[in-house]
Amino acid sequence: MNLVNLATDPLRRAWSFGLRHRSLLLFALALAFGALAAFGARGYIAERLEIERARLLPKQATVEVVVARRDLDRGELVAPENMALREVPAEFLPGSAIRPERFEQFVGARLEQPMRSGEPLLMGAIRGADAGSFSSRIRQGIRAMSILVDEVNSVSGMLQPGDRIDLLFSVRPPVAAGQPPAQEVTATLMQDLAVLATGRQVRASADEGGATRHFTAITVEVSPEQAQQLIVAQRTGKLTAMLRHPDDRQPLGARALDLNALLGIARPELPAPARASAPGPELYVGGRGTLVAMRVPATEATEAALAKDTAAPWSLHRFAPAAGAATQVKPE
Repeated sequence: MNLVNLATDPLRRAWSFGLRHRSLLLFALALAFGALAAFGARGYIAERLEIERARLLPKQATVEVVVARRDLDRGELVAPENMALREVPAEFLPGSAIRPERFEQFVGARLEQPMRSGEPLLMGAIRGADAGSFSSRIRQGIRAMSILVDEVNSVSGMLQPGDRIDLLFSVRPPVAAGQPPAQEVTATLMQDLAVLATGRQVRASADEGGATRHFTAITVEVSPEQAQQLIVAQRTGKLTAMLRHPDDRQPLGARALDLNALLGIARPELPAPARASAPGPELYVGGRGTLVAMRVPATEATEAALAKDTAAPWSLHRFAPAAGAATQVKPE
């Protein structure tokens, strides 16, 4: 009997508590059912909205096109660093939009008009894309100039149109007559030059392996003043090209470097040129004929005048000259 009471006693107490707080229990049950109903209605509404959205806006086929990565100005080069890919609905794709598979054909070309960020790259926006005119790629006020290169200066044939390079200039400076030949000096001549063409190739190639590219000249974009400097540099010394990252615009130091500076050796002092001896006193010789003036060292002039004193039909009238002054010999 006691066991039965122990088992049923908690139930009785719970029942009595429920009777005493019936309204509170009913309120809690109402809240629970309300929450379940709200969650169920929310899920149902979201499902219906997704169905209606799919019905009203059916999924369209998209294609990738080349777009501007940032705002671009007119005349800028088309390059991988300022272009990106974006998917757009094929239904709204312009026929002149450039697809990724054709992008390499237009690398290095210039924009005919400015572009906004995210705007598709169109054939009409590229200067000379249809005519293939190389001169149309050159900006106004800028010139294209070819430079002879070898295997080293062409960076083992890896230079491509659209790359940017620095040019180092190596030459032996001229020296004065009688001086030993100067050591070869290397300095930065020009920086951040755009490569417009390598040989006859005016667009970058996507082929990175296989046959090695061979060319003996590159065409760079320079100002008229830089073109004059390059002509002088090519005729008097040697040019070496250094390839730089397209986004690297950090200027380089233009300090000249020779062998002594490279090895940390103090530059040897050049011997001072011999100084010309000071001229002696001026001697005037005359008598029976025209006066003749000549300049000899002071000691030699005195001795010569004294030696000829007995033979000459005239006497010497000398005065003590100052250093470098003239000694006069007057006829009687």
